[in-house]
Amino acid sequence: MALIILPSNAACLNLQQRLPDQRLRPWVQCLWSMAGQGGVVTPQTEKLYPDAGSSLTITLASTQPTITFCFNKSTLIETFNPAEICLSIRFKAAGAYALLGLEPQQFSDTHHSLGIDEKPPWLDSLMPVVERLYQVNAVKGLALLEAWLFSRLESQSPNNSRIQKLAYEISRLQLPPQQLIANLGFTRRTLERKLKQEVGVSPGHLVGYARMYNARQLLATSHLPLAEIALQCGYFDQAHFSHAFHKFTYETPAAYRKRKLSQIYKA
Repeated sequence: MALIILPSNAACLNLQQRLPDQRLRPWVQCLWSMAGQGGVVTPQTEKLYPDAGSSLTITLASTQPTITFCFNKSTLIETFNPAEICLSIRFKAAGAYALLGLEPQQFSDTHHSLGIDEKPPWLDSLMPVVERLYQVNAVKGLALLEAWLFSRLESQSPNNSRIQKLAYEISRLQLPPQQLIANLGFTRRTLERKLKQEVGVSPGHLVGYARMYNARQLLATSHLPLAEIALQCGYFDQAHFSHAFHKFTYETPAAYRKRKLSQIYKA
């Protein structure tokens, strides 16, 4: 999973994303910006699907900026204001723990305001960067955030932990989690403790997220029958897939496909 799947209102929100520098890719999925349209624009509602990643988001309000951190274990329905300027870092599983020292489960399914709800020790180093964001465009702003991440990388020199490697391998769906766990030498108790601390979810969650990501990709980019998508994504049959998909996304696979394909044709 490299870049995020763009929401249906990406154009209206002026949403752009970019891959991080190669040196940051073990921990960072992408950086994205919502550049703001100005004027009176209708708020846009979107779904944020979980993938074991987490987000550090900066909103440049006219009065003062807000900095939030969120780890969504379930699908969230969010309303975005197209007139606002936002910049965000999307971390991979265990990425925020490695670079920022944040334990994801403490920030589950809601946006926590940093500096109000929590004040991590690195926040003071981020504030001068946030102030500069008001003076540059979104592209340069993302470059500033990336440079700040490099400073974090140099100050901490995080290692690619076995937990991070396990999360990555599970997301590829190449081997059963039990076999991967045995290959990395974990006991079940140690695994559960470390996953909760660094990733915030269980191996079962990781498998489910990966299957749903693959399913959403296939629905949005192909005309494969639902039964074929179900099999390719590891479900027993179409009924099992449709039930799991609706529970995860709050809509049927057919409805999701129709919405995504109509988005492509309008572009």
